[in-house]
Amino acid sequence: MKKFFYLGALFMFIAGTANAQFFDLTEQIKQYQQIDTAEDEDEEKEDLESDSGGQSLFLSYEAVPSKVYVGEIFPIKLKAIIARENYESLTTRLANFEGFRILNLKSQWEKEQNSEYYTNTFYIQPAKSHSKLPDFIVELLVDGEIIEEAALEGGEIEITRIQGDAKFSHVVAQSLAVKDEVTNKFDDKSLIVTLEIEATYSNLKEFNLYNGSSGYYQESPMLQSLEYTIIIPNYTKSIDFTYFNTISHNFQSITVPLNIKSSDLSTHTDLNPKENKFKLYKDILFGVLGILGIAIFIFKRYKIALVASFFLFLYLFYVNYPLNKGIVEKETVIRILPTEKSSIFHVTEGDLEVEILSFRDGYVKIMLPSGRIGWVKEEHVIKN
Repeated sequence: MKKFFYLGALFMFIAGTANAQFFDLTEQIKQYQQIDTAEDEDEEKEDLESDSGGQSLFLSYEAVPSKVYVGEIFPIKLKAIIARENYESLTTRLANFEGFRILNLKSQWEKEQNSEYYTNTFYIQPAKSHSKLPDFIVELLVDGEIIEEAALEGGEIEITRIQGDAKFSHVVAQSLAVKDEVTNKFDDKSLIVTLEIEATYSNLKEFNLYNGSSGYYQESPMLQSLEYTIIIPNYTKSIDFTYFNTISHNFQSITVPLNIKSSDLSTHTDLNPKENKFKLYKDILFGVLGILGIAIFIFKRYKIALVASFFLFLYLFYVNYPLNKGIVEKETVIRILPTEKSSIFHVTEGDLEVEILSFRDGYVKIMLPSGRIGWVKEEHVIKN
């Protein structure tokens, strides 16, 4: 019996020793496999760096249109892959972008979720026909120093200029809408209309209709807003114009019915005091009284009548051939209304002689040599 016991114990000892050696061998095999895998990954990384000449920054276009229009704002999306970790920031500069306006030149790179890619979107507006996009140069920085850069050469693109008829507002946009309209009487023959316009991805700042003038303007890459003022004949019932839609690739018509306000604007009434009917009747009356005074002096020898006639004719001469001439300085803006936000319809190219009509809140109402009337800041006018 003891003999069987000793044989069983010996068997268990031999089996345990063999099992321990087996597990130790398995662990050694796993370690060797891990070492081989790490060595393979290092070899692949070395091969990649060898193939790219040590480059770790790779650029490509993710989204770029093949055709756009002059004045249209369009996005270009770039993609970057960075195969290194020892950098602090990623910056972008553009080259060869003459003829293009970059709306967000300082746009920042962002890492895509669940991805190793970085993306950046630039909004670009061509001012003239081109066939090549700008070059994008991306730099990796450490302590403000460039440690690596990569360039993405601008690709070919078709840029078309739109030509329209007399109703074309010179705007190309994905969408355009007139949000508000205010119409008032300007004078006996004219109306003044202010339009509040919104457009998307457009050159709204170039809106031009009836030789009007732009006022308040605001833009982001996607949305543009404009206040536009025009003077039109008082029989006009609506304003009609077109813009070019960059999605449908055709002209869209806009009609704005005019709702004339019941009250006049005090700054507009009697645009030119010389044309005021009441003033005309007053001048005729003073002229008749002056002639009557001279006649009384001739026949009655009343000197007081002659003195009165003299002052009447002096007044008439002053108001009709005034000494209130002035010089408007070079590069002075002339506005439709005496307010800072009023639309600008002219900028003087040099010193300009004008006629001063009236004063209001730090502004001077003037008449240009062409006969047009406007307002300028008082400090820009030199009296003769």
